[in-house]
Amino acid sequence: MKRTTLALLVAGAVIAAGYFAPRYSPPAWADDVQAAVDARRALMKAVGGEMKAIADALDVKSTDTASMQKHAELIQADAARIPTLFPTGSSADDLPGKTHAKPEIWQNFDDFKTIAATLGTEAGKLADAAKSGDTTAVAAQLDQTAHHGCGACHKQFRLPLQ
Repeated sequence: MKRTTLALLVAGAVIAAGYFAPRYSPPAWADDVQAAVDARRALMKAVGGEMKAIADALDVKSTDTASMQKHAELIQADAARIPTLFPTGSSADDLPGKTHAKPEIWQNFDDFKTIAATLGTEAGKLADAAKSGDTTAVAAQLDQTAHHGCGACHKQFRLPLQ
């Protein structure tokens, strides 16, 4: 076989291998991770907004417990989504300055999921308290939801805000 023919065959094989090789696109992966970070920030802000709406209603002595119940049900639904918004590679170590998620989340993901589930459970109790119409019970359960749900997760798995 002539050297030029061999060179053409090798060049063709290299081109074909490059053409048929699976494509890895770091920018697409980075976009997916950033999208997850953006989605979880939006979800956490929404949960905080729901908690604040209930607290504000209690502060003004509102008796609109049906509205409080709806806010609590939204928190409960959002709690179930939390673990899905923390893909590997989205910690503060991976994305400095873009997230406050400690790497401990992925080292203890079962604990993280348990706390998210606890938030959902506590929010369900909050919805039940609101359904009862007893604003004293709502206030007490709001504190429990904040402490055992949001607070427990932030204490263990979130870097302090600066």
